Amino acid sequence: MICPLCGGAADGYHRSRGRDFFLCPLCRYIFVPACQHLPPDEERKRYLEHENSLENEGYVRMFETKLDLLVRHGPAGGTVLDFGCGYEPVLKTLLERRGFEARVYDRFFFPEWQPGRRYDAVISTETFEHLRAPVLEIDRILQTLKPGGYLAIMTRFYPEKGGEPDPAGFANWYYTNDPTHIGFFGSRTLDWIARTRQLEIVYRDGHDFIIYQTSS
Repeated sequence: MICPLCGGAADGYHRSRGRDFFLCPLCRYIFVPACQHLPPDEERKRYLEHENSLENEGYVRMFETKLDLLVRHGPAGGTVLDFGCGYEPVLKTLLERRGFEARVYDRFFFPEWQPGRRYDAVISTETFEHLRAPVLEIDRILQTLKPGGYLAIMTRFYPEKGGEPDPAGFANWYYTNDPTHIGFFGSRTLDWIARTRQLEIVYRDGHDFIIYQTSS
């Protein structure tokens, strides 16, 4: 099975709930094959079931925590793209409250892509686990960043032991139960992205958040 992130030959790693999970030995990306992805219309319906709104205090609190980290390690102002914003762009509102100029993109709900626009930062929350063509999306995002710009990604990183995927932990990991979750990142996957795209990692928490910076 070909890895959709690096193009390497991936091996079978795990199977549960009728889905197969493959592990790439080169970039350590774990993924579900395309033949087992949900149809787009069903995927969209599931996203509409999410209770993502400004009235959801826990959801807003989660975003505020990540924005605090972005401001601390990245730009204090400027233009930001919320990549994968969902049907209600809560993060855009929170960014604007902090003085940023914010724009949104979402494959299903805000699909207009403006290739000529440049951003000081792109932030993507709970989106990278849904990407069908991760390397293409990463490169597309990086092309929109200004020199020295930042890419902040929030997605749960898979269980590891000694820097390697932990099969027992993965087998019991709740994050794989969502059928829209088709791609999973570990520490070596994140390092691979930095190395192959000439990015500096300016922050990582080892759990669900990483911030990259492009060269100036």
